Amino acid sequence: MLTSRQKLILKAIVEAYVKDALPVGSKYLTQLPYLKFSSATLRYDMAILEELGFLEKTHTSSGRVPSELGYRYYVEHLVTRDSHVTESFPLIDEIFIQNKLAKEQAIKEAISLLSDLTNYTAMAIGPNGSRNTIKRIDFVPVGESDAVILIVTDQGHVQHQNISVPESADIANVKEVIRSLDELLRDRTIDEAKAILENTFAKQEIDNYMAYQSQILNSFIRAFAKFAEDNFYLSGMTNVFEQPEFHNIKNIKSFVDMLDRRDILKLIGDEESLSIRFGSDLRLVPMDNCTVISIPYRVSDHEHGTIAVVGPTRMEYNKVIPLVEYIASNLAKLYKK
Repeated sequence: MLTSRQKLILKAIVEAYVKDALPVGSKYLTQLPYLKFSSATLRYDMAILEELGFLEKTHTSSGRVPSELGYRYYVEHLVTRDSHVTESFPLIDEIFIQNKLAKEQAIKEAISLLSDLTNYTAMAIGPNGSRNTIKRIDFVPVGESDAVILIVTDQGHVQHQNISVPESADIANVKEVIRSLDELLRDRTIDEAKAILENTFAKQEIDNYMAYQSQILNSFIRAFAKFAEDNFYLSGMTNVFEQPEFHNIKNIKSFVDMLDRRDILKLIGDEESLSIRFGSDLRLVPMDNCTVISIPYRVSDHEHGTIAVVGPTRMEYNKVIPLVEYIASNLAKLYKK
């Protein structure tokens, strides 16, 4: 159990190290208005914090730096939201006001702004549409032998799938097939519709109309599969390379490869609220001194997305946390409109 003074010392060291990336000594601490204690007293408590595993001593300085345990204790018990972050909220509000009807664009711009404001890598996983309900299926000819199938859901999402109509087929018959499928699948969820199409009965229904039923069937299944994919947005991939912890070329390459393969999706917390995961929690991350802060935003009982920030363990938690919380709350409102 840490004393009140030890908590203040740990908080001061974490925030000073986050700011300057320099080991913190007792001389610096004595200059803080809330740590008016002697250097000897501060050094004693720093030694205790080191013994308990919250601080580490570097070989190049008499000062201390936070350990992972120290950061973990800081974010769980000591961090306070930076009040100045609210000055950025109008910029976030403007994005959502301008993109009320363009959800994907709002996510992209919000993640880009989050990356700019934090100078870390930001990402979002949008809600997949497998639980959305089909409201309409349309068939739109775009030429003598080409057409587009449009699938519209209750959430306003639109998926399209291109098909080719053989010369031997009557486009009127094709349109009639799509009309029948619209009646069959309307008000079904994407998952239910996909299961119906994969069912033998659905194949037989299409067989009644045309010989190339497999193309129509597969076109719909591909379109429904797209609804079920997670929408992934990434911004500021190279931002973290400006941090001293990321100057190792080998680690940079591993980090980029990890993002390209989307391995990072496995690292984002699946908790119901804010999640902060450190190096020891992130076995896929190519370096120990990396942290992922993520938070879900809920669209409905069945749909949710996540936004996340990836950066060094020496992260400005008091700034990043309120930013991701505010953006997540706005995203949830955007999807409910």
